[in-house]
Amino acid sequence: MDALIEVPRPAGDEPESARRVRAFRATDQFALAAWQAARSFARADGEALAREVRRALARSGGALVAAATGSATDPTVRRALEAAHAGLLEVRYYLYLARRLGCLDLKAYRQLAALQDVALRELSAVLE
Repeated sequence: MDALIEVPRPAGDEPESARRVRAFRATDQFALAAWQAARSFARADGEALAREVRRALARSGGALVAAATGSATDPTVRRALEAAHAGLLEVRYYLYLARRLGCLDLKAYRQLAALQDVALRELSAVLE
């Protein structure tokens, strides 16, 4: 699942470093919001789900930081970027599950999904 809404890119050649910074900031913003939301998961099974959210977020963020060291054309860096992207998608399912189980209200889920769409879109731009 990719971002639902495409945002036009700035005209001209944008440096790869600027795209990476935007991707990191968007991912970081989503990760912080999702981490904080996971703190509030109610119910007995909510803690296990919150733990999975935190693990997936940490893996995704770690992969993104690892990707900051080289060019997106480097196969190792590309794998790290793809791992970050996949980690964000994994978190989407956990958040959806939290919503279905009543650990997360609809408004919070939609806000997190919107932040996640931005992060996925920015990561996809780096991968292009």
